[in-house]
Amino acid sequence: MDSPSPKRPRAEFESKSDDKDRISCLPEEVIGRILSRLTFREAQATCVLSRRWRHLCTSVVTDLDFDWLDLLEKMEDNPELAEKERARYVEWVDNVVHRQSGGDHALRRFALRFDMNILYKSCIDRWIRFALAKQVKVLELDFEPACFKDFDPDCDPSRLPYLLGHETLRDADVGCSQRASGRSNFGLSPSSSWHVGCRYLEELSLNRVSVEGELIEQLLANCPVLEKLVLEHAPTLNRLRVSGQSLKLKHLRIGYCRDLQRVEIYDTNLVSFAYIVIGEEIPLFLDKVPRLSEVSVEGSRFERVHVTMSQLSSLSCLQILKLDFCPPLRETVRTRQLPKLTSVKQLELRVDGFGDASLLPLTLVIEACPCLRSFVLELTDPMDMLCRQRELIRVVRPPHRYLKEAEFNNYYGRPCDFELVNYLIDNAIALEKLVVNPCDEEYGSDGLKKVEEPKERALQQLKGKVPPKIDLVIN
Repeated sequence: MDSPSPKRPRAEFESKSDDKDRISCLPEEVIGRILSRLTFREAQATCVLSRRWRHLCTSVVTDLDFDWLDLLEKMEDNPELAEKERARYVEWVDNVVHRQSGGDHALRRFALRFDMNILYKSCIDRWIRFALAKQVKVLELDFEPACFKDFDPDCDPSRLPYLLGHETLRDADVGCSQRASGRSNFGLSPSSSWHVGCRYLEELSLNRVSVEGELIEQLLANCPVLEKLVLEHAPTLNRLRVSGQSLKLKHLRIGYCRDLQRVEIYDTNLVSFAYIVIGEEIPLFLDKVPRLSEVSVEGSRFERVHVTMSQLSSLSCLQILKLDFCPPLRETVRTRQLPKLTSVKQLELRVDGFGDASLLPLTLVIEACPCLRSFVLELTDPMDMLCRQRELIRVVRPPHRYLKEAEFNNYYGRPCDFELVNYLIDNAIALEKLVVNPCDEEYGSDGLKKVEEPKERALQQLKGKVPPKIDLVIN
């Protein structure tokens, strides 16, 4: 549901809502309870139902989601429109923040989603302080640019990412007194100089926000209930350390940080960790994380899978492993032995389905998880898939004694697809269920098109090849 713009006329709605305004007859606490369960966008759209509703929607709504990302495509090649829309966005948020400032209710969620850059730092700082003053629990800053070239470090200086600094997150009174006395407290232990609102923050998501690793470490120390942290497209982030038994952080996601050189995670109670590689892989140190049970690594090169597996080999409680390989697989990797991850029970692999490249190198990753119960494979880029007839390669390896369920997504019916299915049938001696989701698109001479009867094609190929003891499900 689209959010109304700051100056959107409502005259056409008023005559209709005035006729039978029965909602206004409800007790205020009832209206407040209804509105508190809606997002701000939903409440704004429904406030035409009642005169009292319009007033209350600015004072009791606990979710403020300022999302105009759907305008980015129109702004990409139109700088004048982009500046105009940014001005309208600032006016919109300012108006809502002004109306909300007088209330004493807390915010559950505050989200800014638009192409905002360093030129609007004072506005963004003000909005963040407002959210912290409202004891916000979930804070999301998503400043994805309309123009892709703005991701370039050499872009126009006026379009550089918003910079999140200490001054925005500190208490105004304490900060002023410290600056006057020349003192500051930027240690890694909790500090009274930090905004009191940080004590309530449970989730923080930053996309295309410049932030230093030192600030993130201090933020973790001063947000006692922060459980989820997402850092993506942080151009100035070069080192990050997450450590300390006192931290409540359970979920960490880091992605597309081009200047990142080192990540250290140790002596903490992290439960899940996701890392998206950009460029060369970085040193990743994981130690003394006894509760880390789920790890996801995206965009790494398959030739470097042994490095990734080695970094994870010390995780004694790792049960769910997700690996997304960017380039096509290469046969030369088949000879390399991988470290064993004996605690992994669920393995999900996502690879480029380029041409008819063999998928058998993936069997090394499967074999490196000897206690596997569930395996999922997803092929990407159906436009690059080719179905050329060739002699099938059959691989017999040590049996998987615990693997019971396997799923193949975007099955196209190529020899390389069928080879991997054969591998599972031959080696997973405890396999009980095989789920096949056929690819419904293919790339031909006339471009990308829908595949005719993909389910029937997969059924014809696999029928009779899968033993009766295995439940074959083709969706």
